[in-house]
This record gives sequence, C-alpha cells and structure tokens, in this order.
Amino acid sequence: MCSACGILQGNADWIDGVGGGAGEAPHNRLAERRLRLALVNLLLEGSGVRLGDHGRQLVVRSATGSTRLVTDLAHVWRTADELGRRRIDPLHGDPVAKLPESRG
Repeated sequence: MCSACGILQGNADWIDGVGGGAGEAPHNRLAERRLRLALVNLLLEGSGVRLGDHGRQLVVRSATGSTRLVTDLAHVWRTADELGRRRIDPLHGDPVAKLPESRG
C-alpha cells in the first residue's frame, strides 16, 4: 500500500491500541505500539522472521534480509509463512505461556 492509501484508510489499527485517543501523549502511544510489536515477535520466535515498523507501516524481515511491508496482522502471518523457515500458527501450543507475565 502506498502512503496515500495508508492515509486515506484512516481507521485505527490493532498495533496502535484502542485506548487514549487524540489526547493521549505520543510517547505513550509509541510505547504501546512497541509492546505490541514485541508480543508479536514472541509468537514469531523460531520462524526466522521478525516484525518491525517503519513509520505507520509494518515490516516483516527474514533472516536472509528479505523484507515486505504489510498493512495488518493477517498479512503479518501470511508474509511470515512466505519468508520464514516454517509456517506460523500463533495459536499453536500455548501462546499465553510465551507472554512475559506468564514466564516463571
């Protein structure tokens, strides 16, 4: 998606969270966005890909240096399957056990 389409889309994205709104401090929104990226990367462990961001775009990067811009969470999983070493199933096993609060 080009930047013009991204601007026109205008809907709140999962990565930006649901709370706060326009009055929320920018550093809080950025911190929450980074936390969500870290949580997705926990689910991507062992796949050979990582999720990052570039402005308002999400970037899936492989261990070999391939990169793809994606627009939403569904595209993250699909792209990770294409670029990674193995297919991703974020619900396989016990995804909650991967979260920092559940680690002993």
